[in-house]
Amino acid sequence: MLEGTAGRASELKQQGAVEAANDPNTSVDAQEAEQKMLEESKKAGAAAFEFDPDASPEQKAAQLREKRQFERPHRKHQTAALVSDQDDGQTAGYDLPPPSKEGAVDAASAPPASPTGNAKDDFSKVGWAPRFGNPADKEEPSSMLDHQDMLEGKLDEKFFGDWYHNTGIIIFASLASWVVAVLGGGLGWVFIVMAACGTYYRTSIRRVRRNFRDDVQREMAKTKLETDTETLEWINSFLVKFWPIYAPVLCTTIVQSVDQVLSTSTPAFLDSMRMKFFTLGTKPPRLEHVKTYPKADDDTVLMDWKFSFTPNDTADLTARQVKNKINPKIVLEVRVGKAMISKGLDIIVEDMACSGLMRVKVKLQLPFPHIERVEICFLGRPTFDYVCKPIGGDMLGFDINFIPGLESFIQEQIHANLAPMMYEPNVFPIEIAKMLAGNPVDQAIGVLQVTFHGAQGLKNPDKFSGTPDPYAVVSINNRDPLGKTKTVEQNPSPRWNETVNVVLTSLREPLTIHVYDYNEYRKDKELGVCTFNLEDLEKNNEHENLQLEVMASGRPRGIVQADVRFFPVMEGHKLEDGTVEPPPESTTGIAKFTVEQAKDLDGTKSLIGQLNPYAVLLLNGKEVQISQKLKRTNNPIWPNATKEMLITDRKKAKLGLVIKDDRDLAADPVIGTYQIKLDDMLDLMHKGQEWYNLAGAKTGRAKMMLQWKPVALKGALGGSGGYVTPIGVIRIHVKNAKDLKNLDTVGKSDPYVRVLLSGIQKRRTVTWKNNLSPEFDEVFYIPVHSTREKLVIECMDEENTGKDRTMGQIEIPASEYVQQGANGEYLVHDSKNKVIPAQLRMGASPPKGTLNFTCAFYPCLNVIDPDEEEREEAKARASMETDPRKSTEIAPNGSTGARARSNTAGTVGSVNPADQEMKKALEAGEKEQTEAEEVKTAPVPKVRIGPEDLKNYECGLLVFRILEGHLAHSGTYLEVVMDDNLFPVYTSAKAKSGNYNFNETGDFMVRELDLSRITLRLVSELDTKGEGMDKDDIKAKLTGQTIDTLKRCLYTPTQISLKDEHGRESKITVSMRFLPVKMELDPSESFNNSGNLRVEVLDAADLPAADRNGYSDPYCKFIMNDKEVYKTKTQKKTLHPAWNEFFEIPVRSRAASKFVVEVFDWDFGDRADPLGNAAINLDVLEPFQAQEVV
Repeated sequence: MLEGTAGRASELKQQGAVEAANDPNTSVDAQEAEQKMLEESKKAGAAAFEFDPDASPEQKAAQLREKRQFERPHRKHQTAALVSDQDDGQTAGYDLPPPSKEGAVDAASAPPASPTGNAKDDFSKVGWAPRFGNPADKEEPSSMLDHQDMLEGKLDEKFFGDWYHNTGIIIFASLASWVVAVLGGGLGWVFIVMAACGTYYRTSIRRVRRNFRDDVQREMAKTKLETDTETLEWINSFLVKFWPIYAPVLCTTIVQSVDQVLSTSTPAFLDSMRMKFFTLGTKPPRLEHVKTYPKADDDTVLMDWKFSFTPNDTADLTARQVKNKINPKIVLEVRVGKAMISKGLDIIVEDMACSGLMRVKVKLQLPFPHIERVEICFLGRPTFDYVCKPIGGDMLGFDINFIPGLESFIQEQIHANLAPMMYEPNVFPIEIAKMLAGNPVDQAIGVLQVTFHGAQGLKNPDKFSGTPDPYAVVSINNRDPLGKTKTVEQNPSPRWNETVNVVLTSLREPLTIHVYDYNEYRKDKELGVCTFNLEDLEKNNEHENLQLEVMASGRPRGIVQADVRFFPVMEGHKLEDGTVEPPPESTTGIAKFTVEQAKDLDGTKSLIGQLNPYAVLLLNGKEVQISQKLKRTNNPIWPNATKEMLITDRKKAKLGLVIKDDRDLAADPVIGTYQIKLDDMLDLMHKGQEWYNLAGAKTGRAKMMLQWKPVALKGALGGSGGYVTPIGVIRIHVKNAKDLKNLDTVGKSDPYVRVLLSGIQKRRTVTWKNNLSPEFDEVFYIPVHSTREKLVIECMDEENTGKDRTMGQIEIPASEYVQQGANGEYLVHDSKNKVIPAQLRMGASPPKGTLNFTCAFYPCLNVIDPDEEEREEAKARASMETDPRKSTEIAPNGSTGARARSNTAGTVGSVNPADQEMKKALEAGEKEQTEAEEVKTAPVPKVRIGPEDLKNYECGLLVFRILEGHLAHSGTYLEVVMDDNLFPVYTSAKAKSGNYNFNETGDFMVRELDLSRITLRLVSELDTKGEGMDKDDIKAKLTGQTIDTLKRCLYTPTQISLKDEHGRESKITVSMRFLPVKMELDPSESFNNSGNLRVEVLDAADLPAADRNGYSDPYCKFIMNDKEVYKTKTQKKTLHPAWNEFFEIPVRSRAASKFVVEVFDWDFGDRADPLGNAAINLDVLEPFQAQEVV
């Protein structure tokens, strides 16, 4: 409303200037009227310019560009809440030193924690050091035992009201029964009956009395709890002894924390505020009584606590205690003036006292920590009392509460601030469960991706505004803007085709999309708003082709067409023993960068020796956060120097810190800087290093922390979905297992082995049915990306129904096999011949079963990626065009003409000349950071691989990126199957539509590139157990040579067509690259080592005679790995048989197989006689070439 009023006033002034210029009776001419209109337009916030009327349109455009360099661009809706590492060609202008981790401080040499009372002077501001008891409390204690009489002291407790008072009835009954018993019994029998009755009665009456007494006392206690209160003298007695120990520590902690709060809350007209002295006195607070409510709900504990803190009440103190008593006192120093021209004044607040009744409600829960939250509120107004002396000090100070009306006014202000927080019915909640869970509510849970296709039928509520120029702004529950689309001019049905990414901390609030009509000189007009319930993402992470209705004043104003996708933070895999593995490696994710504090900043850069420091957080040279500006401290602790950022390429992201000194009038000088790569900082955080020595400063170090949450981001800004280029492969040869634990009640388990990397299954063996000692004999190659990763080899029991159960697992840290050489290259760890017998462990139970395997590491070559190289060159060209210093250097003849000055206009260096000194300081600190204790290493050489170079490499990693697909069958999965693998090496998400954007990356180890084959297929169902896939489930399929496909798709997105049996075509866009691996392939893994063996049994000669007739009846048996695979027919009565038969058998490993032929003499009704045997060496065979073996 005020903005509209100001705009209306400006329009009236401009109209008055025009009318005055048109009036011949005034002295105002047209030039003065134009100048007045120009000034009023600028005052109203409009972009107003003045041109030469004789200039050409090109000259006017040049004048406009030159003037706009000094004008602030018109943007009513700032959308800087989302911070990303995307390069827009702009930086904050700081000349940071190159990223380095050499300034990291070892954890052992980090600054010590806050003082805890060991030093003598640490408690000079709080009255006394921790001690046992108060010196005045030396009187002899009294005891209630002094008041008992002699009878109570001599008579034992067992003689008070015992059983003999009531056994008289039993004795009387026994004597009466004696009259009856005289007929047949004696007196001894009567006494025996009496003793038995007395013992029984004694036992029964005591039990009845005890139970009755307990029930009565319990009911009376419940009634008393609801009506009366209980004293808490036990805790008051504890506080009396504990207060001298804990009060100084508590006061010291308060002083240290309050100084930071006062530094951030200092008004502009004061130089600084700090706490000079603080003590709570020698008399502890007191809990008067407590009242409980036992009839509350089962999950609720409800209590009322009466408390008081009255240190000036001396009614319960002795004369000596009163003499040595220390009263509560706070001395606050307020400095008036600036810098050296300032004066400190002491404001004293003493004799504080308060009392009140507080209700405490504890909400219980079943999971740990069993307390969900605690709610606290005051029942009625608490009372406060104090003495405040703002001037004059202790001797001459005047209590301002003596001023009439001021005390009640201050009391009302206190109550007005506390009432909304914790006066009944308002409560102050303490979320115990969330605090102990370690996952704060405000931490990021994932990335929301909103893809705007466009809008239809947008209507402007103002009929006279014409056709709208719409753009959309994304926010959460109508709060700060988080993203914005481009503006489409003069179109009620715009097509934006843009993607906005938002970091989410909760799915409990709605997504709001505001649609605006852009106005160049006026405030943008809101066309309407549409909402999307984020809770729907819990069931389905993807919502495509949404038609969101734009509402304004309860009426529909058009439709926004968008896709909403949610990519949650990837969590670590939880093992059976409860340990959590690190999450998978990803180049995309959310980084939380925090600068907590700094120590020992260089105070020589300030005239008074104390700084007013604040921190500037940078990402890739761009400012992302500026902390609060503290006052007069060289050891600042910043409460808000933290920022969550969306990172799309972790390998290239650089984090920076600039600490500056706040100067009100002069330029803020730089105290120190630091810059480090995000990857390097993660490594240092993993080692526990958090302190970094600042560059460009004599002294000073900063505590910086980084939290990384990987997110498999796809689509715009997603790159390859967070795929990290591997540094090598770990070869795992699973040989066999022995004595596995049987998990089945009937029969034996069906084991298989799988390999997991960061909780994600990478490879698995086939299942061995009903076998506890399987012979797997399978080799896996697992790509690894860093030494922080862990591999888990897990043996599973396959179930027909339900989830497969674990039989035990083994952890393999990658750091045990991955090592770097002095030149930065990763070294080969060839230990494939060393068999490791490892026991399988399952949780905390004892190990059962042994798995035999081998493990080795082979690094990849450092291959140049042409796409990355092109991006680097483009970035370098853009830097040359935008960097003012580089453009000045390349100017011909040393000229620094108008173009160079135009490039520097609006940059940090041109805003204030004092910043040039800051740049020089940064350049000096650059050498300090990069050369101090730094070991120079040669760069790892890179290899360029083109299609013609592929024939030079035998084995390596095939990295394929599936971009998009135009599918003839919706609701299908895309699978990539390599070579003879039973299970696919890549399976996509389910394509819900015919046009699907995969944007996913996979990899596989190719053993022999020239013989490898690749298969792409579309399937409707997944085969997770390796049982084979039905023909109807395979919708389309294409198989070809891997090397031919790789040459075609190398670094180039290429469409591959898959046709089904009806001729319908599906097109998949694929891009590939190849990373050779430094490894010599074992002969047993060659494709020539496995296949089908065809054996032709021809004849034999000179066989021995086994029958009496001098002949034999020979036949042959062929045995493969101790198993009979074929038996020939019997040739009767011959020593030179000719069988002329053939057979084929599959061979898994030609090099490892044992193939034997045995010849027997057949006898009717008797056992066959062996005639001889021979071993056949399969290694000498060449593929597809027949060879006669004798």
